[in-house]
Amino acid sequence: MNETKKISDLKRLKNAASRHGLVALGLFLGFAAADSWYQVTGLGLASAVSVITALVAGAWLSSIFHEWGHFAGARVAKSYSPIVPDVRGIFMFGFNHSKNSRNQFLSMSLGGSVANWLLVLMVFFLIPMDSLGRGALLAMTFAKAVSVALFELPIVARVMSGKDSEASIDEALRNGSGDRGTVLGYLSGAVVWFIAA
Repeated sequence: MNETKKISDLKRLKNAASRHGLVALGLFLGFAAADSWYQVTGLGLASAVSVITALVAGAWLSSIFHEWGHFAGARVAKSYSPIVPDVRGIFMFGFNHSKNSRNQFLSMSLGGSVANWLLVLMVFFLIPMDSLGRGALLAMTFAKAVSVALFELPIVARVMSGKDSEASIDEALRNGSGDRGTVLGYLSGAVVWFIAA
């Protein structure tokens, strides 16, 4: 019985990996094509398209990395975190607060932020910052990482001080920290774009 559940979860994991992997590949190839067009032609239109593509790719790649970071953190901590039956969007697994410990929640939660910053470092070190589009890709991944950190790290701090994880999330959703994090994230991304490009 347990073996059947494990196989089912493994199949669901493979399905999620293939879907998210294909989306990530498509996003990166779309940006690479627009970036190449600009690099070859130097056209203003090509530069504008590369910027738009970079912003879209950066936002979606950040979301995919974030979700897989949460998942990795959950599984490293051996949390009860089953893959959803049909992965169609970004969300791919469930986290049951009553079946998991505080430490398992912290591992799951921190994994998302770690993954976002890992993506920022990958973009910074692997892609030369010599065009508006490339700068926009770094700026968007940076903006998303800041936004996530400003929303989730206070939740982590509350849980570490002994508060209930679900109550801490509800408090963050009610107090507007997500909106503040988004605004400050985009402002910091704009600064990074100005510096990088």
